[in-house]
Amino acid sequence: MPPIIFPENKMDYIPAVITLIIFTIFAWRTLVFFKKHHAKELKEAQLLEQELLNNAKENKDL
Repeated sequence: MPPIIFPENKMDYIPAVITLIIFTIFAWRTLVFFKKHHAKELKEAQLLEQELLNNAKENKDL
């Protein structure tokens, strides 16, 4: 196994940090997107469920 070698010039870390920040921002935005989408889908599912329950009650009363 080759030994771990750290660069002498610490400026070599800058591109890696920039890339890490960019990917972290994209990952965070993706998480926010899925949370918003899930909340929207959940609201639609609850409305559909309520509508189906109301239709079932109306059909049962007939």
